[in-house]
Amino acid sequence: MISVLVSLIETIVYKLIPNLPSFTRTPLYRKFLLLRKLRDYLIMANGSPSYQERLDYAKTARSNEELICNLQSFNNKVSFSKLEASGNEIFKFEPKSKKDNQIGIYFHGGGYFYCGINSHKNFISNLADDLQITIYFFHYRLAPEHTFPAAHNDAKQVVEYIETIHPEENKIWIGESAGGNLAASICIDESFELKPSALVLMSPWLDLSDKLLDRRYLKNKDILITLDGMVDVGSYYSKGYDTTDPLISPVFGDVSNFPPVFLQVASNELLFNDAIEFNKKLNSSNVECTLDAWDNLWHAWQFFPINEAKEARKRIAEFINKLELINH
Repeated sequence: MISVLVSLIETIVYKLIPNLPSFTRTPLYRKFLLLRKLRDYLIMANGSPSYQERLDYAKTARSNEELICNLQSFNNKVSFSKLEASGNEIFKFEPKSKKDNQIGIYFHGGGYFYCGINSHKNFISNLADDLQITIYFFHYRLAPEHTFPAAHNDAKQVVEYIETIHPEENKIWIGESAGGNLAASICIDESFELKPSALVLMSPWLDLSDKLLDRRYLKNKDILITLDGMVDVGSYYSKGYDTTDPLISPVFGDVSNFPPVFLQVASNELLFNDAIEFNKKLNSSNVECTLDAWDNLWHAWQFFPINEAKEARKRIAEFINKLELINH
């Protein structure tokens, strides 16, 4: 019965609503994403999942990644290719019209347990065209098979490789959700010398410790993420390590050497206060930061075929265009 309900809701969310008139989509998503959230409540009802249950859930999620991808269409003004570098899968999105002195490196989300090129390909193509920069997208090892610091080590290896082929260009690191965590934590990592010229974080997950207690208030407002599920995934990914370690929860780190930061978040999502607290930390360290908060939306709404997603990408482009980035 549960599987039938999940299948019906996903058909509505991923296949039916995208084909409706654009002005109807946002209010419909607000209703049906909340129903989809019931799936995660049911999964957590029996307590923390076993390793095998986590693996089965992750494999199921990974097998359905194309549903996320197909929320948008691939932008044909952008070329797509795959690179192989030191065992890492890296994908290149190059718009026909692009800035010469900037490239982007995209850190994908997915709770550190799923997502990749199969979920993000179409979205990244549109982002590359909107920003008018070449964007590199990469895979990193995922949980439950791999936990901290596997993803971090993979990301640093990719950044180092991209530096060898683009030593002169300004690097803009872009991350959403867990990818925002990954990008910010590498910025904090004092052992890693390479840093971006700017950092764009969309709905970033910056506190895996769950110390920001007002999430209890937001848990009933968020229509996409369950609090118990998020806490469980975070504690499992970081197992064996202190969840307040800045490399796991960047909100506790030293951000004084950060480049300009753009934080984009919805006021209804569980991760809203992650962005608010990080913004405060950046401001207190005199780091240039733009907080772009949206009302009545949901986590990672930028992926959905709604007008607010296009506007969100437009604001990211405006932020980057205002930066005075020059050739190294």
